[in-house]
Amino acid sequence: MRRRTISATALAAVAVLLLTPAVAPAALATPTGPAAVAADDYDGETLAFAKERGITPAEAERRLGWQQLAPDLAERLAGKLTDRFGGVWIATDRGDRVRVGVAGEVTREIAEIVERTAESVGLVQGYDVGTVRHPLARLDEANDWLADGLEKVNADAPATLTAGVRTDLNAVELQVPPPSRLTEGQRALVADARKRLAGMLVLADSIGDATPRACAYPYCDPPLRGGIRITHPNAGCTGAFIARSKVDAKLYQFTAGHCAYQNYTNWSTRFTDNSEHVIGPVWTWWWHSGGDMAILRINNVPGWNPQPWVLVTNGPDTTANSTYPIRSDKTSVLGMRICTTGAYYGRSDCGYVTQLNVTATYGGVTVKKLGRGSFCGVKGDSGAPMYAKHVAYGLQVAGYSECDSLYQGIRAAETTLNVNVLHAP
Repeated sequence: MRRRTISATALAAVAVLLLTPAVAPAALATPTGPAAVAADDYDGETLAFAKERGITPAEAERRLGWQQLAPDLAERLAGKLTDRFGGVWIATDRGDRVRVGVAGEVTREIAEIVERTAESVGLVQGYDVGTVRHPLARLDEANDWLADGLEKVNADAPATLTAGVRTDLNAVELQVPPPSRLTEGQRALVADARKRLAGMLVLADSIGDATPRACAYPYCDPPLRGGIRITHPNAGCTGAFIARSKVDAKLYQFTAGHCAYQNYTNWSTRFTDNSEHVIGPVWTWWWHSGGDMAILRINNVPGWNPQPWVLVTNGPDTTANSTYPIRSDKTSVLGMRICTTGAYYGRSDCGYVTQLNVTATYGGVTVKKLGRGSFCGVKGDSGAPMYAKHVAYGLQVAGYSECDSLYQGIRAAETTLNVNVLHAP
């Protein structure tokens, strides 16, 4: 078979990711003149992103398009590059371009694999390839080891350690409270991690402990959708995406696992006239090291007519849309823009993914493999849907501060609970 020649574009993209200064690529120039599209032709997410970045709506749409393809690229490259794969993330300091890390030298063969794979998912521009020191598999192993230790030392501790993977730093980040708040066990783990993980570890100051989120509003008349307040006599949380069983096609609604803990009987919501109506009981839940997720069985399916929608409210980053459709679901990548509608925060809000594969302790329980982001939420927002550009990414579960939040990845929740997020056509 004839050997394929790598394009000049792909070769030009090869750069050392961690050692070079951030320079905005010339390719990020945006269209002007007669071909430019009127701002009214773009959706609220695009316009908010454009305003935040100080770029045109057309450029914002292009960057968000790259972001939507990044999870697909990451999944495929993980299988193709195996132990050479260093991760994929969004470089927010480099024009929101997609970055691909390769452990070791970026050979012509490796660059060709990345180029072909990027083309296969529809990403023909907006990405760069470069070397990193550690493969993602080693970082994941290190993070898993640290997570096991955190589960032990965070139990009943006055302050908690948090750890997660930072693909952009090619490291595992361990956030540490002030020394005066650490237990002997936590100090020992930090010391052991510094010795054992060495260059794979980055230490950072902790900003506080994560707290579960529960109690809130708002409500919707049927159809049932995500982003609404759901209540139980002992708790209140946010309902997320509608899900369909992989076994018998029955319908459920996602929420956080810690909401369902010891609250097994019927959960309810309200119509806009404030009348209360039952959704259904907890079907199954997880709130432990394996995740924080649950599904409610929807009792009256004909009456509720559940739809693959999220209630999006007006906010600095969003435009009101009570029938915002969810068309797919994906894993998230670091640096990507992600939004949420929490029932108590009072409006939808967007931020950026700041850490992945996080181990955090909240409510006395240590949970592994969470995502972390700069989107805002408060108590009552647990279970809130995480989404962007009509893609489902996760379930909000906890937060360190109002705009430093944790979420459960939706793909893991689907696999664990044996359901699929309901998609709009």
